[in-house]
Amino acid sequence: MPKHRALNALTQSPMYWLFAASYTIVHIIFEYKFWVTGGGAIFAKYEPSGVLAEQLSIGERVYYAKATWCFLMIWLQFLGTRFKTALAWSFMVYAVELLLLFPVRPYALLNVLLALGMVIEVLLQRRQAPNPAA
Repeated sequence: MPKHRALNALTQSPMYWLFAASYTIVHIIFEYKFWVTGGGAIFAKYEPSGVLAEQLSIGERVYYAKATWCFLMIWLQFLGTRFKTALAWSFMVYAVELLLLFPVRPYALLNVLLALGMVIEVLLQRRQAPNPAA
């Protein structure tokens, strides 16, 4: 009996799965808090003060980091990079940006660890892939 495609991906790319699960959970919680409970503190994980100017500044920095991530991922794919590779490297840039743009917090450190794991996984898979030129 053939393995289910998702189970096969889980065993071959656990960091990719961890990313997908983490990203999904974080955004479901975000959307629930924002839309269902009416919680306006959407940038709470960055620990802003109650000052409106600081909240706007955080929003700008979050937008910049996410836009850079998306822009880089799209261009890496456009230039022929495989999706998982483009995701890993662009997410690494995003994670480093979080460290540079915000105070060091568990959220940012976890992003860096996940991104590092994804990059290592991509590099190991590339190294283990059969060489078509051989």
